[in-house]
Amino acid sequence: MNALLVQPIPPARVFPRGAYRNMHVPTGLAYVASALQRAGHTVRVLAREEQLHKHGCNRVAADEDLRRLLRSFHPDLVGLAVLSPSLEDAAEVARWAKELCGSATRVIAGGVHPTVLGSEMLAAMPELDAAVVGEGEATLVELAAGKPAGQVAGTFYREDGRVLSAPPRPPLRDLDALEPIDYGLFDMAYYTAPSRWLIRWLKLSATNLRTSRGCTNACQFCAGTLVSGLGVRFHSPEFVVEQMERVVKGLGVKAIHFEDDTLGADPDRLARLCAAIRRLGLETRVVWDGCLRVDQVAPELLAEMKAAGCIQIEYGFETASDRTLSLLGKGSTVAQNRRAVELTRKAGLRIFADIMMGLPEETAADLRATREFVRWAAPEVLSFGQMSFLPGSPMFRRLSETQRAAMDYADTVYPEGAAGINLTAMSDAELARQRREMFRYWAIPCMKRQFLRDSTPADEPERRQWRRELRRFMLRHPLRYARLPRGPVASRRVGSLL
Repeated sequence: MNALLVQPIPPARVFPRGAYRNMHVPTGLAYVASALQRAGHTVRVLAREEQLHKHGCNRVAADEDLRRLLRSFHPDLVGLAVLSPSLEDAAEVARWAKELCGSATRVIAGGVHPTVLGSEMLAAMPELDAAVVGEGEATLVELAAGKPAGQVAGTFYREDGRVLSAPPRPPLRDLDALEPIDYGLFDMAYYTAPSRWLIRWLKLSATNLRTSRGCTNACQFCAGTLVSGLGVRFHSPEFVVEQMERVVKGLGVKAIHFEDDTLGADPDRLARLCAAIRRLGLETRVVWDGCLRVDQVAPELLAEMKAAGCIQIEYGFETASDRTLSLLGKGSTVAQNRRAVELTRKAGLRIFADIMMGLPEETAADLRATREFVRWAAPEVLSFGQMSFLPGSPMFRRLSETQRAAMDYADTVYPEGAAGINLTAMSDAELARQRREMFRYWAIPCMKRQFLRDSTPADEPERRQWRRELRRFMLRHPLRYARLPRGPVASRRVGSLL
């Protein structure tokens, strides 16, 4: 049978915005596609964001492209990987699939949103035949084989006008049993074109790999554990280095972004992975980055990572308030955040700092402390945003029915105002003022300076524009400019790659 897997996009009113472009191969769809191919099916994959970029953000042209594909490929099954912001587009794609391919084409939704709100999706989308709960590889293979959804574990389905749920499907324990990603399904010239969005700010030919599923923590704002389940499952170091070898040799990449929720869930296993990378000499051919929790940091582990080619570590610092970190369920402290910065600096690794605002009981004093922490840490990369209420997260579950009903899921892309929900200790007016202050006078100028530090003469048009904007900012706001973090100079190893 023919299976078309689609990754929908947020609506035009919120997306795209700014310079950021998601250059990640859609790993979840890629593994499902490989499982379907192994089962004998013909598979096509379409990431709508990639398609939109190629059309210069012309949605009319991108939509017609998809409809043309539906007519020509005529899939028997359409699988939708749905995040909450892309819910509207998912409904539109489901409607096109039924209209153009006929009612016999089965439309299945999977991902975080269907896992959490699959029954609501089925009630609201008559074109949707089933929703997948949790991981989708085995479930999609059974559905593609023609099994009724009610007989397939891990689904929401319809029966006699009601939405029912099948028994849950246990997560796959042996990740090495998964079929490796078939990169022939993707335009890898597009995904590996030199970009500053895989290893942030460094314009490298790169791709993304996943070495594990799950996280050691369950932060109150995160819904990541809903698909992967609690706890962490790992690919073996041997599997990971084999995939690294594939992308370095076959795709010619210079960098790899490990997209795991946390690489350090098992520090001993991470050290074994670093040793396996060095045995193959991969550290001389490719650099990489990934995410650690601050409570996983140890000097010996950082030294192993650096020796194996790691150049950057992402940390979810979030805030400089211990009270707020506790309310977020981070399981970490400001002292641990500072220790992670100090040890990472000593190891000679770049720092990617994730910071949020709009947090429970947050005050203006907390935001000032957070700015001072970032100024002290001087990360090479700052990612700053307002907290989203992601469906399925503990924060979302604590909202009232009225608050949930008022939410526009598209707002979780850029949650400016967070649907009018204010859990901070500030008034709505003060929160709005602080949000403007934090973005306009701190985060955006900071990120422009970081880009200028890590870019090269090849980026001169953008460099010229951002230098001009920063110069104007400095003249108008000299004190604010003086308080911006001053990140360290790029390392010699990084500079040689650009």
